[in-house]
Amino acid sequence: MRLALCLVPVLAGSACAGPTLYPETAAGTGAMVREAGGLQVSVEAEAWHARPKKLPDYVLPFLVRLRNGGAGPVVIARTDFLVLDDANRQYLPLPPAEVVSMLGGHASSGVAVSPSVGVAGSSAGGTIFGAGLGIALGQYGTDARDIIPEALAEGPVQPGAEAKGFLYFPHPASGFKSLRLVMIIRDLSGQPRVDFEFRRGGS
Repeated sequence: MRLALCLVPVLAGSACAGPTLYPETAAGTGAMVREAGGLQVSVEAEAWHARPKKLPDYVLPFLVRLRNGGAGPVVIARTDFLVLDDANRQYLPLPPAEVVSMLGGHASSGVAVSPSVGVAGSSAGGTIFGAGLGIALGQYGTDARDIIPEALAEGPVQPGAEAKGFLYFPHPASGFKSLRLVMIIRDLSGQPRVDFEFRRGGS
């Protein structure tokens, strides 16, 4: 019996490289910070360094940090956020599990063992039997195990507490030049709004 160890390449399908986004700030890089109703909100593009590495080729991940400086808890939901492009087209954040599914990936690693048997003839008239055992380490499809744990959790942010995580948006329609990430804090009186503007690289 012959033992063959092989690694399965990761491939979720074809995708175009994602757009590069720069914050509309003097520095043109890093996070933008806004505050409303005692809630400090920070948003950063180009911050994804987890698995899969090529996630920005499929969706737009924004890193969001929240710090509650108010007197009471503030409930955060994914529906508090949206993205508008320069043609005023609106995009809503994708559920993390849906992102994993669309990449054809899995949220945990795995090991697969697949036996095989072969039969071949020889010029001397004899018969040769062979057996092989293939072991595949890693993922079937894209290694997407970080997408769900790295996502921004929904729920209350307690006074003095901080929360952070990623929001995943679909790629905007081709030809856009700028994006605006909008947060409407529905759990605060008056539902204050904070905006974060980004320009597309090369535009």
